[in-house]
Amino acid sequence: MRNLVLGLQFGDEGKGKITDFISQEDSVLVRYNGGTNAGHTVVTSKGKFKFHLLPAGSLKAESIVLGNGMVIDPEALVKEIGDVLVENPKLHIYISSAAHVVTRMHRFMDGAQERMRGDMKIGTTSHGIGPTYEEKYSRNGIRIEDLEDENRILRKLKFIRELRSSELQDSPFDDRELEKIARELHEKWNYFSKYVTRTEYFLMDSVNNNRHMVFEGGHGTLLDIDFGTYPYVTSSNTISGALHTGSGISLRKIQRIIGVVKAYTSRVGEGPFPTELHGQEADRLREAGGEYGTTTGRPRRVGWLDIPLVNYAANLNDVDEISITKLDVLGEFKTIRICKSYGNKVKVPVDALLGKAVAEPEYIEMDSWGKMSESEIGHIVETGYDSVPQEMKDYVSMVEKLTGKPVKVISIGQIRESTVVRK
Repeated sequence: MRNLVLGLQFGDEGKGKITDFISQEDSVLVRYNGGTNAGHTVVTSKGKFKFHLLPAGSLKAESIVLGNGMVIDPEALVKEIGDVLVENPKLHIYISSAAHVVTRMHRFMDGAQERMRGDMKIGTTSHGIGPTYEEKYSRNGIRIEDLEDENRILRKLKFIRELRSSELQDSPFDDRELEKIARELHEKWNYFSKYVTRTEYFLMDSVNNNRHMVFEGGHGTLLDIDFGTYPYVTSSNTISGALHTGSGISLRKIQRIIGVVKAYTSRVGEGPFPTELHGQEADRLREAGGEYGTTTGRPRRVGWLDIPLVNYAANLNDVDEISITKLDVLGEFKTIRICKSYGNKVKVPVDALLGKAVAEPEYIEMDSWGKMSESEIGHIVETGYDSVPQEMKDYVSMVEKLTGKPVKVISIGQIRESTVVRK
């Protein structure tokens, strides 16, 4: 089975847990977009594992691929590879020679751009992702394959510095510093060069040999550079079609597209948020859900589930099914709300997120199932969906009714095992 797992909200939907859950010991896992600005967390009996570059199922998969559509920070990559090989020493790693490289200079430019925007700031993670994609598309970027040649790295660094002088004013990047960066990047090449290849050939062979594959999207659909809440978006395409350009594998080869939805909504950074909660309600939901950025540690903005946006994202990605995560968190409230529409004034939901319309959410109010103990969650996991509280079943059924998509998997706790397949 060839699966694609992607988020239908603003990221942080719990894609990592679903990717890990459906992965098998013989799986090939693929990341095809983004960089360290993505954060996926997996909790097992051994502890909590945070991934930024590696696919979330790396703890048990046979092979992982970092595709050409990614932008890779070599320093972060070396650390993540070291951490995952301790847990999964037999893991095979493939890194695209065509993926682009994030350097300290790109991180500096990212922060400088945000400061220059002033009150137009986006809320970037300042991990250098945007400037690295800018270099890629202006055809001046440093690719993974360039790290083999220290002189080539240095020439490119100097050229980038010349082109981006306005963003690099008062920066520490003189010739000596660029020489140091080039040397460090080349040293990283010596560490991971054995993993570097034209990954599209390995992936084509995997498809032709009918291997179990999971493609994991970074970020959420509403952060897509073209179809998201521009300019409050990430710097890459996050929808299903990006799989082709980011890995070399046609979307036609995918047999199942899984859209991941958190039982409520959250987002990091700036931008419109129609169902956002404020005050004590927001604090309560944020604390119950642990809504702090995996990458930045920033508190996330939180609000009720927004069905108009979920439907927009589900249609864009042509999802086959939905997985709902963090259902247990909503048990903190006596009543739960779901935004079913924005009223008659807003016919195109994303218009409300682009400042072209004012959204006035219309809510459905539902009974809560109450706070669940670890033993209650354990009993449900052991006995299956039949043991799920009726109020939670009603919530799941309402999501199915409003989206027209089947909900196949629900997550009711942090650890890998607290996941229930709905038959």
